Amino acid sequence: MDITLIIIIGLVGTAVGFGIAKILEKKNVSNLIKNSKKEAGSILKTAKIEAESKKKDKLMKAKEKFLELKAEHEQVILGKDKKIAEAEKRTRDKESQISNELAKTKKVNDDAEAKIADYNSRIEYLDKKTTGNRQAS
Repeated sequence: MDITLIIIIGLVGTAVGFGIAKILEKKNVSNLIKNSKKEAGSILKTAKIEAESKKKDKLMKAKEKFLELKAEHEQVILGKDKKIAEAEKRTRDKESQISNELAKTKKVNDDAEAKIADYNSRIEYLDKKTTGNRQAS
């Protein structure tokens, strides 16, 4: 065998080996890409599920906080309404008390005016009687 033949066979063997290596490498890269895509899809799906779960949890917490704040606000409003109702009752009671006092004062004033009128008419009567008696004498 000739050395040239050996070199050609070596070169052909190397080329065939290189071609097979390239094909195997391409196949491995293709599988690696497919696996990476699957893994990326799985990671993305898991991330979406986690995000939805966190979103629901945050919404639930926000609703709970809203209801808590609403209840506190309602308690404050009820307290203020109660104070206003108490103040209105005190005002009505005072008005009623003043009205009663005014009625009593009016009655006393009317009685006093009636007595004054009665005394004035008696004094007039007595003055007329005493004046009439003096003129008769």
